[in-house]
Amino acid sequence: MRKTFYFFFILFYYIAIAQTSPEETIISNKLRDLTKPNIDQKQKEASLLQLKAESEKLGYDLGILISGDYLMILYGESNRHQEGLALGEQLKKVAKGKKDTHGYIADIYRMNALALGYLGLNEACLKDLKKALSYAKDIKDRNTRVYQLSTCYLNMGLHYNLKQFEDKNIRDSLLYTYKKSLELAKQINDDSKRVRKDLKYDQIAFIEMRLGMFYLNESNYIKESLELAEKYLMDGLKIYQDKKYNMPIVNKMMMLNQVSWLYMEKKEYEKSIEYAKQALELEKRFREPYHRVESFEFLADCYREVNEKEKSKFYMEQYTFLKDSLSLADKTNANITMKKLVAETDSEHKENSKKQWIMTGVLALIAGGCTLIVWKRRNKALLKKYEHIIEKLKKEPTAQKKQTNVTKRGEISNETEERIINQLEIFENSEEFLRKDLTIGLLSSQLNTNSKYLSEIIKNKKSHNFSSYINYLKINYIVHKLYNEPKYRDYKISHLAEICGYASPQAFFVAFKKINEVTPAYFIQKLNEKVAI
Repeated sequence: MRKTFYFFFILFYYIAIAQTSPEETIISNKLRDLTKPNIDQKQKEASLLQLKAESEKLGYDLGILISGDYLMILYGESNRHQEGLALGEQLKKVAKGKKDTHGYIADIYRMNALALGYLGLNEACLKDLKKALSYAKDIKDRNTRVYQLSTCYLNMGLHYNLKQFEDKNIRDSLLYTYKKSLELAKQINDDSKRVRKDLKYDQIAFIEMRLGMFYLNESNYIKESLELAEKYLMDGLKIYQDKKYNMPIVNKMMMLNQVSWLYMEKKEYEKSIEYAKQALELEKRFREPYHRVESFEFLADCYREVNEKEKSKFYMEQYTFLKDSLSLADKTNANITMKKLVAETDSEHKENSKKQWIMTGVLALIAGGCTLIVWKRRNKALLKKYEHIIEKLKKEPTAQKKQTNVTKRGEISNETEERIINQLEIFENSEEFLRKDLTIGLLSSQLNTNSKYLSEIIKNKKSHNFSSYINYLKINYIVHKLYNEPKYRDYKISHLAEICGYASPQAFFVAFKKINEVTPAYFIQKLNEKVAI
């Protein structure tokens, strides 16, 4: 899920600073005009690039920073993160040593942090977000300061979203940043001249959407999570549907997708389909492939649940193609960015801005040209992964192979270790791992040991942490059922998820894809094709 970088209100007020020459005044007036609505994005980008170049010739740093900040917003909106990062490095040098009383430097660091985060460069993202927070605290205007602080806390969520894959306990920090962001957003005055009411309520609705998504993701861990998710999502949707606000289309599109997800979790599939289709209709007006691929995923899953297999197949094919294309583009951009960051630690960047734009353009063309080729190869790769699963199923012995990793001595005795390993083998054959409420504490109690010992043995003997170990057992169980008992192939995804002990089809889908590298729908489709032949 991606946050659009809707910040059009700021430029007009940044330009209010007294100018020192007629040329600078002309540039400022032109920048002010670009804050008007309904200006074509390509035209706006071209004008900003021109004004930035004119500011550079004059040595007008304020003009460089304002036009650069606005360009970074445009690049962020269109997911052109590599271009945003190249520009961000230029602007940081211009901003060095300057006091940020208006907020444009804070915004530049914030935008740079988001681009780094979306490319998976988590630590660099956090570093720039902290820098943005420190600058934001110096903004003179109260409403502008509160808005920027709210936005920085909201964007901290990107960092914690990435970190939670490494540490599930990070969810408390994630929830705190969202609630802090919402608290600050509500403090903005409705009659503020600097932060328009549209922007305030877009901020509130977007944070409520993020909170809704948080509770949807945490349905396995937090009681009444679906009720909390519905509360926040419905509150946010109400704002986006209120015609008295002029909201960015891309944010409304994202909200519709999350409401679609909510109804899919509630097993109200027709409603889920309705909202996903509304999102796709909006996407025709504002092309955003990351939201389009999400709509395709929800439609594929929901049509399968209501037994409309042809429609499900159609949207799954659309999803697979677009997802693979986006993954390729993201990986390419991340690799380029990492190389650039490493190079900058050794020497100063010597290329001028023209060369940087040329390089970025060439790399983008290469990535685009490779997409179709890689997609064709990807289809073959998916088939090979499916065939690999089948080969393992055919050759797999009934008994589990014992791991040979050595457990740390001095902590667990040989007798205790052997006893726990034997009990784990019994556990693996008992289907107890299908319980939804299973925790490491509960299993430790059943095995008459403690969580520390059990965690250590699972790590060293099974090559998993507790969570991935249970996921592996659940997915392995359902793969065998699908392969050996054809009736399971006719079950809905939600029913398969329940059989495995997952609280939601979404969690089941993610775990299945991570372990097998193909989706449940693809695996079932190939099994059925084999039968048809």
